[in-house]
Amino acid sequence: MSFTQIPIIDLEDAFDAQKRKVFLEKVRNALINVGFLLITNFERVGPSQRDFEDIKSQAIEFFSLPDSIKKKCEMINSPHFLGYTRLANEITGGKIDWREQIDLATELFPPGKNEPLYKQIEGPNLWPDENSIPNFRPVVTSYIEKMTLLSKSFRGIVCEAIGLSPNDLDSYFKENQQCKMKLISYPEEGYSEKSSPEHIKKEQGQGVGAHRDSDFFTFIYQASEHKDCLQVQNFKGEWIPIDNVPGSLVVAVGQTLEAITDGVCKATIHKVVSPSAGRGTRLSIPFFQTIDLDSRKSAVSSIPEDIMRMRDERDKLITKWGSDTGFQFKPDLSNHPVGYTVFRNRIKSHQDVAAKWYPEILEQVLHGN
Repeated sequence: MSFTQIPIIDLEDAFDAQKRKVFLEKVRNALINVGFLLITNFERVGPSQRDFEDIKSQAIEFFSLPDSIKKKCEMINSPHFLGYTRLANEITGGKIDWREQIDLATELFPPGKNEPLYKQIEGPNLWPDENSIPNFRPVVTSYIEKMTLLSKSFRGIVCEAIGLSPNDLDSYFKENQQCKMKLISYPEEGYSEKSSPEHIKKEQGQGVGAHRDSDFFTFIYQASEHKDCLQVQNFKGEWIPIDNVPGSLVVAVGQTLEAITDGVCKATIHKVVSPSAGRGTRLSIPFFQTIDLDSRKSAVSSIPEDIMRMRDERDKLITKWGSDTGFQFKPDLSNHPVGYTVFRNRIKSHQDVAAKWYPEILEQVLHGN
């Protein structure tokens, strides 16, 4: 049977010797047979509820800024795909996403002139004017630091859950690994379209279209009380809503982790449906754990046979029901470093930025290369 709900896993059980075995079994099942889970009680190794309140407050304040302030840090001005994206200015699956957002990351210097082109997806942030929103940068920086610690701790748990040693995936990460995050605002259906160009046609219900994340892991803080907007497609093609459990984080397997584990951990298709009229704006704050862009190692070879058989049994269901589709480029670590694929997925999603900074690559991507 394909999954019909998203597992909820108490991270405190990882630190209880009597509960740890069952805990790891739950994580293993979620990674292999769902690709999504919700974690609770993670304050020991990650952000507190106060941190969530602070980042939510800054998200609300940012989206309330005048357009003139937000546009000064617009992504079109960044060759690193960081900064603000106006409503209806991102594409998923060839259709317009109905959201506005700002992309942020661990602060890094831009790559050198002789670095591969895909390295351009790492670099400095475009921060909004600090006089207009003085607490934004320190709160975001603190949140990235705490979420980075959580993601490192959870990485070790994942290794153990699939039969590896806790540090077996560490070689895919560099010392100053850039992690990324977004602050996202999803307006309700019927929201005035005055903020988008007249020629933009809104796709009914599409907050963000069906896709897989291309990173290692995504940790999503559902910052408003909306339920049923974030949905995951099971292997029968059915859309399963993710509940908004207070004090939880949604965790999604990314395509990079799927590639590294030879398909054991499953990157599952998901989407966001716009809130229905009268429910107000939905706020979401995803954090993306990435790996070293230069990584081109093949999949780890030490995953036990019984775990590989679990993968094979799951894949039989996918083959039977035929619902395993998606539009993104998939990582191929045997032929290209992971940055090559991640770069092309960003090109595909933010075509206005690509047209300004990487027109030749955009042309290749639009032709499926």
